[in-house]
Amino acid sequence: MKAVPSFKLTQEGSDIIVNAAIEKAKELKQVVSIAVVDAGGHLFAFKRMTNGRTHNTLLALAKARGAALTTAATGKTNREGAEIPDHQVLAQTLGVGPGWFISIEGGIPITLEGQCIGAVGVSGAPSAVDRQIGQAGIDAFGKA
Repeated sequence: MKAVPSFKLTQEGSDIIVNAAIEKAKELKQVVSIAVVDAGGHLFAFKRMTNGRTHNTLLALAKARGAALTTAATGKTNREGAEIPDHQVLAQTLGVGPGWFISIEGGIPITLEGQCIGAVGVSGAPSAVDRQIGQAGIDAFGKA
């Protein structure tokens, strides 16, 4: 076989993720930026909440890109839960490029039937809370 079928994220799917993430942020009284990217890390949808800090727009996008390209949640732990050494994080960031990889929690891949079709990145709250907000978007997507 020379090709395999693949899924693509739609505008409807990205809207579900962004809207659910915003509702979770409001529930937690957080002001965040939310980026959704496709599987290649290209921006698909974005929303910055009122009074959101401008630098968080870039961090949300980097978190989403990193999660999409690695097909794993961003942070300092690997898929097995082991801590990633600082030198490896630095090497990955330099190798992939600033703006395309970040080791701060808040980036989560979007998967459908085992395929990564994109990712969501959230920035503006403490990083563990960013991840919780992003996960609310992923959970809503899975239920829709």
